Amino acid sequence: MNEYDVIIVGGGPAGISCAYALGRAGIKTLIVDKKPKDKIGDKVCGDALHPHNYNEVHEWTGLPLPKEGDIKEHIDFALLETATPDSALKIPDKTTTVDRLSYGQTLLNATLELDTVDLLPKFKLLEVIVEENTVKGLRGLTKDGEVELRSKVVMDASGAQAVVRARLPESMCTKFPRKIPMEEILVAYREIIRTKEEHNYQKGIYLIYDPSMEDVMPGYYWIFSRGPKELNVGLGYFKRPENRGKDIRKMNDDITKKYFSDYEVLDSRGASIPARLPLYSLVHNGFITAGDAGALVNPLNGEGHGPALQSGAKAGLFLVEALKKGDVSERGLWDYNKYIWGEYGVKHAIGIGIIKFIDKEHFEGFDFLIRERIISQADVEKELGKPDAKPTSWPYKMMKMMKRPNVIKALWKTYRLQAKVQKLAKNYPDTPDQFDKWYAKIRKIEETKF
Repeated sequence: MNEYDVIIVGGGPAGISCAYALGRAGIKTLIVDKKPKDKIGDKVCGDALHPHNYNEVHEWTGLPLPKEGDIKEHIDFALLETATPDSALKIPDKTTTVDRLSYGQTLLNATLELDTVDLLPKFKLLEVIVEENTVKGLRGLTKDGEVELRSKVVMDASGAQAVVRARLPESMCTKFPRKIPMEEILVAYREIIRTKEEHNYQKGIYLIYDPSMEDVMPGYYWIFSRGPKELNVGLGYFKRPENRGKDIRKMNDDITKKYFSDYEVLDSRGASIPARLPLYSLVHNGFITAGDAGALVNPLNGEGHGPALQSGAKAGLFLVEALKKGDVSERGLWDYNKYIWGEYGVKHAIGIGIIKFIDKEHFEGFDFLIRERIISQADVEKELGKPDAKPTSWPYKMMKMMKRPNVIKALWKTYRLQAKVQKLAKNYPDTPDQFDKWYAKIRKIEETKF
């Protein structure tokens, strides 16, 4: 049983949602994962997952919704807080926090009930088999020794490490990086803590731009409620040269102690997360990727669970059609690129613009926008479609911004950059032979200095 239509490396949300879509269509699929079966789904994460994400994937593929036991808490709002707490932005947003392992196991077990989906846990990838410029399978180690697995397509859903992409020959990596540059990686550290008394952060997600993190901006500290006495707390920032060598665990401890005096640490772990626009291409001959491995994490807030679920499901649906047509070449899979860029290229352009703004104006410049109500609570509510919201008037905003002409200039550049990226994202090339011209344009925009 070493030959499959699709081999998926990684049993996280991207891999599982892809496998479920394939299995429902009768496609012979194998999931391989480095973890034992009972640990698949466990991952360092902020634990937030919007119902929009899992509801859409359920509609597309039938993937089971979270059980009540998978959901830790139903969230009512997100609060963005800067150095001026009384100017915090409260974003009404019904979402959830989930138990990653519990939900991951729910999805894994449901997927393995499909007759055409198999699992090979405790698998260590040794080599990607490439023949005639096409991915043909994998070689790896299992508890029974070395094994060779053959397939028509290999999907990389291995997370930020992207172990398949990292092992492809350089000749296949002309449209995407073999390895993502270090300065486009976020380092994150999080703890699951239990408080002695009920905490004051229930029903909420808090994103805090703490002044003590000013020298690692853009970065933030988070508090996500997981119930009356349980929270997910942590922080993240870019792995830039100036940030290397910093003690992220101590930084997290120092901030956590500002907010909580009596707590128990249940779990603590670190992780690396890609924070950039999506890979310029996510396909090649016999190869496709999704989730963190496809750089689909929101670069502004590090949220990757929802994008992984959705991109994995879509990858599965595109693969079903490609396999029916008998064309899993780069060209045969190319429309998946158009979907990804039309969705995540457009959404994540905003994050790229704001990161550049913070790089230029630093923590104080960002705080200025909130403090002076240049970005107000009503502005946020209007963007979310609240009809009775009354945004701050532009004359008022312009009057306030005159105090900081440099902020006006940087903010204008932010909007311009976002608009340019979104335009290119919506006009992703129709065929691989149009890629080079498009790529030159997107790279020029990304390299823009504020």
